[in-house]
Amino acid sequence: MISLHRILMATDFSDYSKEALDYAVYLARHVGGDVYLLHVFEPPFFSRSGVSPNVRPEVHQWIKEVKEEEARKLNALAEEVRHHGAKVHAVFKEGEAFLEILKTEGEIPADLIVLGTHGRTGLAHVLMGSVAERVVRKAVCPVFTVRPKASAAAKEKKGP
Repeated sequence: MISLHRILMATDFSDYSKEALDYAVYLARHVGGDVYLLHVFEPPFFSRSGVSPNVRPEVHQWIKEVKEEEARKLNALAEEVRHHGAKVHAVFKEGEAFLEILKTEGEIPADLIVLGTHGRTGLAHVLMGSVAERVVRKAVCPVFTVRPKASAAAKEKKGP
């Protein structure tokens, strides 16, 4: 028997992840599951302990403000999901996105992970592979990936 009671949806607030969220909400509403809406705040590399002990206090304040803003965005997005009739739990973590997604998968435990195949950054994919690819390779539960509609339309025009 397939169970989809706990659907983990990771968002970076990009338009791409909003498309994936539509699928997560649709699934949750139709199977009676809950959406665990996860956002991972990734601190800038230069602010991590041991990297640069000389980071100025105003930089730390700026990072704190960005983190607080992202937490507000997550809560607002969770409220939007509630208005669409799905049960939602906002989960805010700090760290490396793919690692925190996998940790959260185990903590819930998730029955399904929903991710967009594209995110805010393009260069990161070239340098180290996308978050979605890494999650697909390591996740215990099934992973539902959503390619952006614009990307899918462009590929259809080109042909196979």
